[in-house]
Amino acid sequence: MGCCASVAGDVQDPTTPVHLKQAVLVTEDFNTLVHNRLRKLNELDATTKVPFILIELTGEGDGEGEIEITGKDEYGVYEELRSFFRDRWGCEEMEAGDETEDTKIPFCKAQFLWPGFAVQGEDGLNNMGKKTMEIIDFMCGTLSWTLAVVNGGNVGENRDVRETQLIFKAPHPMNLVAPHLMVELRSAGFIEICGDLEEEHGDILETLDGYFADRFVAERIDGHEDFCDRYYQAGEDVFKGNSGSLESNFGLLCTNVCDMITQWEGWSLVACNASNYGADGRHSEQQMIFRRDYHPLGDSKYLQVILNALGNIEVNGKHVKEIHSKLDGFLRKKWGCERAGHFSEGEGDQKTICRRYTWDVEDLNMLRATADVVTFFELQGWEIQVASQQQVLEDGTWCREQQLLFRPGRTEVGTVEPHVFVEFYAGEGDPEFFNNEEHTQVLANQNLGPIGVMSMAPPSQSQDIPRQKIRIRGIGPSSEKGRMSPELESVVEELEFQTFVVDYLGGEKDEDCDGLGEDVYHCNVFLCRGKFENNLAQWTMRLCDWMVDRLGWSFIVSSLCNMGDFGQNRLQQVIFRFDGDKRALPVSKSVNPMMESLDPANFPEYWEFEEVLEQREVQRVKACKPDEKAALQELMDHTFKRVLTRDRVPDDDAEDDEEMPYRLEVVHAFRSEHAWLNAMLCDAEMDKEAEDFETKTSTLETLLSGRLKPGEAYLYHGTNPSSAMSILKTGFVLDHAGSATGTMYGAGIYMAECSSKSDEYGRDDGGNTYPSLHAMLVGKCYVGKPYITDKAGDHVPEAQSMGLDCICGDRESKVGTYREFVFFDQRQVYPEYAVIYRRQYDKTKVPPDMVTPTSGTTGRFWQMKVGGDWKNVPPEVNKVLLQATKNGDEEVTITFNDKDYLFNLLEKKGTNIKTGNKVPLRAPMVR
Repeated sequence: MGCCASVAGDVQDPTTPVHLKQAVLVTEDFNTLVHNRLRKLNELDATTKVPFILIELTGEGDGEGEIEITGKDEYGVYEELRSFFRDRWGCEEMEAGDETEDTKIPFCKAQFLWPGFAVQGEDGLNNMGKKTMEIIDFMCGTLSWTLAVVNGGNVGENRDVRETQLIFKAPHPMNLVAPHLMVELRSAGFIEICGDLEEEHGDILETLDGYFADRFVAERIDGHEDFCDRYYQAGEDVFKGNSGSLESNFGLLCTNVCDMITQWEGWSLVACNASNYGADGRHSEQQMIFRRDYHPLGDSKYLQVILNALGNIEVNGKHVKEIHSKLDGFLRKKWGCERAGHFSEGEGDQKTICRRYTWDVEDLNMLRATADVVTFFELQGWEIQVASQQQVLEDGTWCREQQLLFRPGRTEVGTVEPHVFVEFYAGEGDPEFFNNEEHTQVLANQNLGPIGVMSMAPPSQSQDIPRQKIRIRGIGPSSEKGRMSPELESVVEELEFQTFVVDYLGGEKDEDCDGLGEDVYHCNVFLCRGKFENNLAQWTMRLCDWMVDRLGWSFIVSSLCNMGDFGQNRLQQVIFRFDGDKRALPVSKSVNPMMESLDPANFPEYWEFEEVLEQREVQRVKACKPDEKAALQELMDHTFKRVLTRDRVPDDDAEDDEEMPYRLEVVHAFRSEHAWLNAMLCDAEMDKEAEDFETKTSTLETLLSGRLKPGEAYLYHGTNPSSAMSILKTGFVLDHAGSATGTMYGAGIYMAECSSKSDEYGRDDGGNTYPSLHAMLVGKCYVGKPYITDKAGDHVPEAQSMGLDCICGDRESKVGTYREFVFFDQRQVYPEYAVIYRRQYDKTKVPPDMVTPTSGTTGRFWQMKVGGDWKNVPPEVNKVLLQATKNGDEEVTITFNDKDYLFNLLEKKGTNIKTGNKVPLRAPMVR
């Protein structure tokens, strides 16, 4: 069977089968096949909700570089990047090819010659880090896209050709204000800092000066401004050993830097990029990118695990929650590893441990090893944060190395979140074709040996390694017991992933694969031109599109490994996690008003953007000033009630048995000055007799109160951050209003007068993107004369027939919960503010008058009878019990607070295994 049966046009090329044993040049028929595949992908573009974009920088020498961009063109990002690279970097756009067959096969959507790459000296000094941060500053700080991954490595015979991949995903408002910082350690004895820090963060650089002087005995050296913002030379013997040697402390030092920087409030590690430099690969390099994203794990310490294809394992980090001891038991008992030494640096709570092990890698499966390690940490309540791969030289052999960094989560419960691990191996090319930049070759893909190890012997004497293939492995609840969760079943068992590989990549499943928890597919989609140009990134982005948009999984991390004599053999590993049902994203609509129809007299006096005031632009968004943020916080506090309803879902960040926070803390806020939506609000109010209908938001005098006209009120709408920014731009779409949360009182735009009610629908963006930062829109709404009811039903027709302006659904007077307002004329709701907030569950960190007990119930928790009262089980226990119920389990054992409990879901009894004490259980009312 060939690869062509499932692609558009049914074009067959018998000379290029799936099981290709030797690389071949692209034929005319295969050229047609590839272009057909690319055209077929267009049918996926209409489903895009969370776009991804990948930018790859290649620095081949001083003044010689190239840039490639791939991913879908959403929000006009390609035109913005073209302007950036042409106007700021002096790049020249090249012909990348397109979907028409008379062009070369495109490996990307846009390609540039980059004359700005700079190198100096023999110790690896270059400006790749600085240029990487310039792109991050532009993509995040200007366009508001979210940095997801930075990876790459060094290629070429001397490992002196630098490659960096930056992956960004859907815009998030916090990117406009969140600073990023890169710290690069080089074992040659140098440290570099690059960052987009504003003046308010200037003390961070001074703090780092002191830290590097103390920990690295480093001296700051001026004169390197073209390469980084600050440059240091470390003291002698601070960096010990060569890359890959047992004496190397490079991983330990990197972990130290992570722990130090995340002590600062709100900062966390978002990406790392490991590589080595020099013909013998003796120098290690690590770029670490940090962001102030207010990660819920706070200053939790990092633990680094390095898996080496030659059989070495390295573990670095502080001994938090006995993790070193637990991991030691896992590696020795489960994997049969042997201890190979250890050392530590630092004293007291700053003591960092490095432990080494050897393991049997005769039948190396790095994908399985990675999944097994993540499973172990998940069972301990730890979460994977970032990953990176590289090729290192050990004892004359180049080998693959996988670096994983974990942090302790908020639970010790032994459960595993659903994860999917996908590995693309692009195969090997024919050396005869590498030196011709015009030759496009289909890489070979016959499975002949182990991935990841390459002898330094000449190619003719080297072991053959597997040719291009795709592998997938999943873990999830009960996967350690050999069972598959429903979420994994939909990807693997129900053939969703296979559909993608077969229908769009022309792949073929290996039915002879012995399984062992993973599926293998052979394919021929991976191509290359010359030594370094390839299309692996193109298909990586398409994988992300499929898993995120089609299947609803969250992208966690991607890591690239360049193997072979000069890094020509490419491997990409991508990890996804299921974070729950897809977040409802708003449907965008075009806003193309006739600008001359807008009356400037209706523009609010507090607007500031001249582009809007002079009607050169329809809308601009600005970060709120401190006084506006304070007013929004005051308003949200004033309208917050600790009243539970069944619309509130369990929150993983909740402490103990709390179902509701004590306060919603404003992290940042953004104000939209939108000429068209403001005009629509004015039109809706025209000729109406305003009535002063009191809302809870109108009973407090703040800076915002004076911005309202008669009949108006500020009301809330809970959502997620990227959706909030989209709604600021387009307004609400009445046709889709209520589609995510229901329509209790009829179709319309639902707003609330209490921040605590709208918080029930607040979400973060998922996928480790500013986790636990939720969004709430604060809209200027024309309430006028509402139709008031305390009964569910479609009241819109009656309210309209009576000439009333909206519906007030009053459940507060009937059952003590909340009032909601439903608008059936979208002109009456002007979304003015997007508030980014976090839930505060710590009662010691809120004003005393907000520390009150909850009333009402969500009905979503298992409960246990303690004394004479029914109380919710802790959220993490509830999560396991709900999953066990979903799986049809009769019993489940849970370790919580270092105690083992047996829960019998059939008999509804919970037992402390050690003491034998039993408590009755009660199932949730809402499931």
